[in-house]
Amino acid sequence: VGQVVHANGIVFDGYISKSSNLKFADIDTSCVGGKILGGLTEIPAAGLAQILALFALIELAWMPASQYDGDYGVGWFGEDIVDEEIKARKLNVELNNGRAAMLAVFGNMVGEAATGQTLAESWGDGAIL
Repeated sequence: VGQVVHANGIVFDGYISKSSNLKFADIDTSCVGGKILGGLTEIPAAGLAQILALFALIELAWMPASQYDGDYGVGWFGEDIVDEEIKARKLNVELNNGRAAMLAVFGNMVGEAATGQTLAESWGDGAIL
């Protein structure tokens, strides 16, 4: 979603780093031009450290990665699922959807690197049917 939204010109107002005079709109999200990591290379090191610290907090404290069943006790849209068979099925579906989403983003990145166009540009040119 981030790549598609940003490529269509929808960005946050303001600065991602005032000290570097870097606005959100200045960050390129595509992998075009040999930039494997896209706009990540444009974010200052302190900003990347903050992002990684947030990821670490979520992974280690709030939703530990050592809990392999995916049940973090937050329920399903605020409701607890009582039937264990239904609960296991929903957790498995969520896990598979996450895997599919990761593959889709990776495919988008490979397509951008191979063609030199963002997803929005390819769609606009009719290259994607």
